Amino acid sequence: PFPQFGSVQVMAAPSSSEYNALYLKLQKRYSNGMSFLSSFSYGKSTDNGSGIRTTDGDSLTPSNNYDLGLETGPSAFDFRRRWTTSWLWDLPFGTNRAHMNGGGVADFVLGGWQLGGILTLQDGFPFTVLCGAGTIQNGGGVCYPDSTGIDWQLASDQQTRTRFFNTDAFVDRNTTGPFRYGTVTRNSLVGPGIISLDASANKRFTMGSKYLEARIEIFNLPNRPIFNQPGNQLRTPNFGVLTSTRIDSRQIQLGLKFVF
Repeated sequence: PFPQFGSVQVMAAPSSSEYNALYLKLQKRYSNGMSFLSSFSYGKSTDNGSGIRTTDGDSLTPSNNYDLGLETGPSAFDFRRRWTTSWLWDLPFGTNRAHMNGGGVADFVLGGWQLGGILTLQDGFPFTVLCGAGTIQNGGGVCYPDSTGIDWQLASDQQTRTRFFNTDAFVDRNTTGPFRYGTVTRNSLVGPGIISLDASANKRFTMGSKYLEARIEIFNLPNRPIFNQPGNQLRTPNFGVLTSTRIDSRQIQLGLKFVF
């Protein structure tokens, strides 16, 4: 009755998912100037659609509307292994500590420091290789290419920013013959992993019942690039190429706090 109203978006929920994991944790609560928490997970999340609006190019639109089982694979947010360790350490120098407890210049310069950090090691997220432009798009769904039978994974010493995986492992389907679906499955490749180290150092200057705290925090201390997924569409310049990063380069921030 209102032709100028516009479109109405309808969301369907035909997906199913499953998650299994092993989780381990080792913790030392703060004592003797030290605390740390280390956790490790080994898991697998599978589904046939990871969400209405998903990251890394995953799509809820199936390639074959009549067989949703063909879409079953790792979730777009799946990672197999993740190890995270955080710590705080009061260096044993300065007032009320094991060494240099007498005050003076040495205590002022070297005493009262606390070091902290967070180390994260994680496997990459999965992604899907897609057909090149101009091929049959399966009636509006995603289009999967064919596998050539070559392993898509490259040895670590062969991976480069411009060739993260073996692009020869995939080829567009033959669109001149009988219609069929490609042999490559959803989310069958794994992108770059994560190696991240954040660190902090702070020092407290005591002035009677008051104190001044100076703090420095460094994110991505090694300044190591954490790459996004590589290009995933055949016959494009960025196919197999890492073009952007997930997080920023090294960032440093300073803080000063007076407590009274």
